[in-house]
Amino acid sequence: MRYLVPILLVLTACGEWPDAGGPPLTRDTRPWPELVPIDQISAPSLEVGNAEARRLASRAAALRARAAILRRSASTQAEMEALRARLRP
Repeated sequence: MRYLVPILLVLTACGEWPDAGGPPLTRDTRPWPELVPIDQISAPSLEVGNAEARRLASRAAALRARAAILRRSASTQAEMEALRARLRP
Protein backbone atom coordinates (compact mmCIF):
# COMPACT_ATOMS: atom_id res chain seq x y z
CA MET A 1 0.00 0.00 0.00
CA ARG A 2 2.81 2.44 0.74
CA TYR A 3 4.25 1.90 -2.76
CA LEU A 4 0.97 2.77 -4.44
CA VAL A 5 1.35 6.59 -4.26
CA PRO A 6 4.91 6.70 -5.68
CA ILE A 7 3.94 4.30 -8.49
CA LEU A 8 0.93 6.44 -9.39
CA LEU A 9 3.11 9.58 -9.41
CA VAL A 10 5.65 7.94 -11.72
CA LEU A 11 2.94 6.71 -14.09
CA THR A 12 1.31 10.13 -14.14
CA ALA A 13 4.63 11.85 -14.90
CA CYS A 14 5.31 9.52 -17.81
CA GLY A 15 2.00 10.21 -19.52
CA GLU A 16 1.49 12.66 -22.36
CA TRP A 17 -0.41 15.86 -21.68
CA PRO A 18 -1.71 17.12 -25.04
CA ASP A 19 -3.57 20.11 -23.57
CA ALA A 20 -0.51 21.48 -21.80
CA GLY A 21 1.28 22.77 -24.92
CA GLY A 22 4.92 23.75 -25.03
CA PRO A 23 6.84 26.18 -22.88
CA PRO A 24 5.91 29.81 -23.57
CA LEU A 25 9.35 30.76 -24.87
CA THR A 26 9.20 28.22 -27.68
CA ARG A 27 6.12 29.90 -29.12
CA ASP A 28 7.54 33.42 -28.83
CA THR A 29 9.19 34.53 -32.07
CA ARG A 30 10.13 38.05 -31.01
CA PRO A 31 13.86 38.86 -30.83
CA TRP A 32 15.65 39.13 -27.52
CA PRO A 33 15.89 42.63 -26.01
CA GLU A 34 19.02 44.57 -26.84
CA LEU A 35 21.48 44.99 -23.97
CA VAL A 36 22.81 48.52 -23.60
CA PRO A 37 25.34 50.05 -21.20
CA ILE A 38 23.93 51.66 -18.07
CA ASP A 39 25.44 55.02 -19.07
CA GLN A 40 23.10 55.19 -22.05
CA ILE A 41 20.11 54.44 -19.87
CA SER A 42 20.86 56.95 -17.12
CA ALA A 43 21.97 59.77 -19.43
CA PRO A 44 19.21 62.26 -20.25
CA SER A 45 17.83 61.51 -23.67
CA LEU A 46 16.74 63.99 -26.30
CA GLU A 47 13.11 63.07 -25.67
CA VAL A 48 13.26 64.41 -22.12
CA GLY A 49 13.12 68.18 -21.86
CA ASN A 50 15.82 70.18 -20.13
CA ALA A 51 13.47 71.17 -17.32
CA GLU A 52 12.59 67.54 -16.68
CA ALA A 53 16.25 66.52 -16.73
CA ARG A 54 17.13 69.29 -14.24
CA ARG A 55 14.24 68.25 -11.99
CA LEU A 56 15.39 64.62 -12.01
CA ALA A 57 19.01 65.62 -11.38
CA SER A 58 18.03 67.83 -8.43
CA ARG A 59 15.87 65.07 -6.99
CA ALA A 60 18.74 62.58 -7.32
CA ALA A 61 21.08 65.02 -5.56
CA ALA A 62 18.55 65.53 -2.75
CA LEU A 63 18.18 61.77 -2.32
CA ARG A 64 21.97 61.32 -2.21
CA ALA A 65 22.22 64.03 0.47
CA ARG A 66 19.45 62.37 2.48
CA ALA A 67 21.21 59.01 2.19
CA ALA A 68 24.43 60.57 3.46
CA ILE A 69 22.56 61.88 6.51
CA LEU A 70 20.96 58.48 7.14
CA ARG A 71 24.36 56.75 7.02
CA ARG A 72 25.64 58.78 9.96
CA SER A 73 25.51 57.29 13.42
CA ALA A 74 24.19 59.02 16.50
CA SER A 75 25.42 58.00 19.93
CA THR A 76 23.35 60.44 21.99
CA GLN A 77 19.76 61.56 21.93
CA ALA A 78 20.85 65.12 21.01
CA GLU A 79 22.75 63.85 17.97
CA MET A 80 19.71 61.80 16.94
CA GLU A 81 17.46 64.85 17.19
CA ALA A 82 19.95 66.88 15.13
CA LEU A 83 19.90 64.21 12.40
CA ARG A 84 16.10 64.14 12.45
CA ALA A 85 15.98 67.92 12.12
CA ARG A 86 18.24 67.76 9.04
CA LEU A 87 15.96 65.16 7.45
CA ARG A 88 12.81 67.25 7.75
CA PRO A 89 11.93 69.19 4.59
